[in-house]
Formats: sequence, C-alpha cells, structure tokens
Amino acid sequence: MRERTMHRPLRRTLLSLLLSASGVYALAPEAAWAQEVPVDRWLVTGAEHVAGDHPLPVAGPDRFPDRNLETAAGTWSLFRRDGQATLDFSEFSEGGQATLAHVYLKSPADASVRLELGVEPCTRIEAWLNAQSIADSGTAHEVRLAAGWNTLLVVLDGEPGCERTLSARLSPDTGPNVRARRDDRSGDRLTVQASRPPGVRPAWPAGVVTVSTPRIAGLAWRPDDDDLQAAIRYELASWGREFAAGMDGAGAPGIQRPLVGFRNPFDLPPRSGGAPGEAGEAGEGDDETGPTDPEGMRARMVAQLLGRPEPRAPAPRQGSAELRLADESFVAASSDLEPGVPVSFEGVLPFRKLREAALRDDGMKGEFRWDGGDGEGEGRMPAAPVLRALHGALDLALEAGTDGVWRGRLRVPDVLAGFTLRGEEGSWTVDGSTVEDRLLCDPCERGRRLEVEFRGTAGTDSQPPRARIEGLGFPDLPETGAPSAVELLRALEGDNRRYRALIERPSPDPPLPSAQSVRPNRPSARAPSSAGR
Repeated sequence: MRERTMHRPLRRTLLSLLLSASGVYALAPEAAWAQEVPVDRWLVTGAEHVAGDHPLPVAGPDRFPDRNLETAAGTWSLFRRDGQATLDFSEFSEGGQATLAHVYLKSPADASVRLELGVEPCTRIEAWLNAQSIADSGTAHEVRLAAGWNTLLVVLDGEPGCERTLSARLSPDTGPNVRARRDDRSGDRLTVQASRPPGVRPAWPAGVVTVSTPRIAGLAWRPDDDDLQAAIRYELASWGREFAAGMDGAGAPGIQRPLVGFRNPFDLPPRSGGAPGEAGEAGEGDDETGPTDPEGMRARMVAQLLGRPEPRAPAPRQGSAELRLADESFVAASSDLEPGVPVSFEGVLPFRKLREAALRDDGMKGEFRWDGGDGEGEGRMPAAPVLRALHGALDLALEAGTDGVWRGRLRVPDVLAGFTLRGEEGSWTVDGSTVEDRLLCDPCERGRRLEVEFRGTAGTDSQPPRARIEGLGFPDLPETGAPSAVELLRALEGDNRRYRALIERPSPDPPLPSAQSVRPNRPSARAPSSAGR
C-alpha cells in the first residue's frame, strides 16, 4: 500500500509532462479549422542573433530543437500556457540576447492558413516557416503548411527592458485557394507540438500560388453612385521548396546523432524560483524531463521506416490568380515571385457585391495558373470585416475647390438607409443650409440626393471629408450573446430596419456557467483538446 501511495503523485506528474508538449485541434470535415487556434506551447532559448539571418543551421542535429537539448543556439526550454495565445518570454532575454521561440505544426495535408503574430511596439520580430522567411512577420498573413510536420521559428529582439511578449494564432483560411482532394477526412486535425517529433525532416508544400482573402481598406461614397465602393487589397504568393533545394528536401535524412548530449534539467538553474538541485513540483510551464530523443536513434529509425520523402515541385517563379468576388473579377499576376514573399494588388467593388461574397458559400472563387500547374478553389468572404468597414470612417469623394471647400451631390444608397450619418470635424452644409452637430441626414432616406459642402478645420483641402454612422453597430456588440456577423449582414437590406433592431435589442442575461464551462480552456467536441506523446 505504501508503494502504491508513493507512485500515485509521480504518475500524475509524468502524465502532466507527457500532455504538456502537444496540443491537438480538430478540423472541420472540409479540412477547414473549426476555430482560431492559439499557439500556446513553445521551445524557447536566448542567443546572439544577426538581423536577417536564420539562427538555426540548415542541416545537422541543431536544425530541429527538442526540449532541454543543448545546442549551439542554447538549451531549449519548454514554455507552455494551455489555451493562451499571448506569452511573455522576457526571462529568456538575458544579457541583451535575442529570444528564439520554436514550435512544430502538423497538418494532415497541404493547406493555406492565416498566421497572426503580434509583439510589443518596442520589439523587433522575425519569423521563418519551414526555414523560409515570412515577410513583414509582425502582421497577419496567409501562409501555406505542408502535409506532415512544419516548423515555425520566431525571433524577438529589442532594447533592454522591453517585454518579449509574443501573441501567435492560427485561424481558418476562408479564401478560394487550392485545397487537397482527399476521400478520408476522419483524421483531419492540427497538432501544435513543442517537442521534436520522431522522424521530422525538412518539409515544404507542393509548389503552388495562393491569393489572400481581400482586406477592406475603406469605403467611399461617390457623387451620384447608387452604392458605396469598397477598396480592397489582396496578395499573390508562391509556396514550395526553394528554387535551389533538392527535390527530396536537401537530402532530408532527418536527425543525425548530436555532437553533445542533453543536460539534465535538474542540474540547470531553475527559472521559477528555488535553488539549483531542488526538485519541486512541476509547474504549468515547467518541464523536468530530458529530450524526447536525445541521441536521435528513434528519429533515424522512423525516417528509415518512412523511406525517402516524396519529391515536391519547387515554388513557382511565375503565377497568376483570377479572384472573383460575387462574380466581380480581379486579376493578380507576377513573373518574379519568391517563396513566401507576397505581391500586393488593389481593386474596387460595390458594397452589395462585397456583402454577397460574404453571404454565399462560394462567394469567392479563384482560378490559378503557375509554371508547372494550375488549380481552382472557392471560399467565403468573412462577414465581420464587412460590418466593421461599414461602421468605420466613410470617405466622401467630393471635389476639392480652389477656395478650400469640398463640394458634390451624394445619393443615399440602400446600405445607408435608416441610419444617422454624422460628418467628422469641420463645417458642413447640406442643401444650402448649415447643419447642426454635423448631422448630414437623420435618418437617411434611401435615394435622397444631398448637395454637400465641407470645409475642414484647417481651412485647406488637406483634410478630406469623412463621415460615420451614428450610434451602435457591430463593433460595439459583446462577444457572447449577440447575433452573428453573418446574421447581421443578412439583415442589412431594404430599409435596414431589421439590422438596427438586432443591434439595438438588449441582449438577454448570460446563462449561469455550468460546472464544465467554468473550467479554463475546457474544450467542446469541436474545440481544442490536449493530447500527449
């Protein structure tokens, strides 16, 4: 009985350690992720870094980090906070070193996803996906994962005293990109793992071009137009192995035997308090086990069982995409593509077409051509950005006069019917009369024509006229208990009375939390769940 009692705490600790390095997230049947996925576990170390240089070698045992493994870049430590996307790595920035954070992402097939990385304003960030640099990594981008294990490396650097906080999220790609055609989707899932997986080797998706989901740069109200005009930006990108890389992934033997062994973490200075050598209870972010495969033997065995990697076509140098939003066509083409480096394009389309693209399952369609292949796909424009744009600043495309006054005749479009519209700071005249409180129409009558004049506070044409919808809107709604963005966008029709009623309707009191819902990060059937190796 004493022996069983002694082993129970140890068994719980080992189980928690096994669960700590890997998180599995279910994917929807169409291979689209059911929800946003936080990257909540990393291997982290501090090292000297030269901006622009990939800090890990392209070959050898140090290319793929493992927990508590001592490499030329330092000793990698597991840092895990279940369900949290924003983590503070400041403790790894000693002596002015850069902070290196590494994670493994397993995808069931080649797939485009949205990666969002965020840092403090005082922090410089660089990122590499499968050892390929992510351009402008401090913003959200669509990236391409390869089937199998992918590597994501982030480097944080900055002035002393600047917090090394990293926010990392992955979310579904709703765009019209090429998707893998597979009959069996029962195993579709995304795995976020800190520890080095057995048999991991260099990986790239098959050569392909993708187009990003358009971002709405703003809405414009033009004279005599019967609809608002949406300015959009979208990106064309090339994905695949580097042009000069070998067809089989640069030899891709996987892991060789390291030159140095791992250091027992009990001999390392503790990061969470206590004296060296004192074995305390393992904390949520601590890991007191050695590397999963310190000698690389299991990795070599798995690589031998898997055989040589499947040859993959290189990233295309030339490619094009025809993007159709509710049948409005936009073309992006380039003959000078680089892997992972997007090329930006712009376009304009009516608001009603933007709304239709967000309400139809096939609202976005894409046809792709590149040197070595072609493909097509379909998707849906996200509804939330459409509503946020509607309640943002509205550019009034009036004509600037030499006297510093902007003039024009505007026709109230359907989408503004029933709303109150207030101009931004300045002097406003509507139909020859100076308006009080800058109210251009209250409420706006569909089809009414307004003779508008505007003079900015500076008295020059340097301040263009803008207006906003007055009152509550989609951005003001709570995250829970409110109608969905799709439901609200569908109600935006006719005199928009139904939309305004949904916005203004007081939300019911939230239900009392159940025993399951009060537990932090407790997944539902389609939500993230922890799984271990």
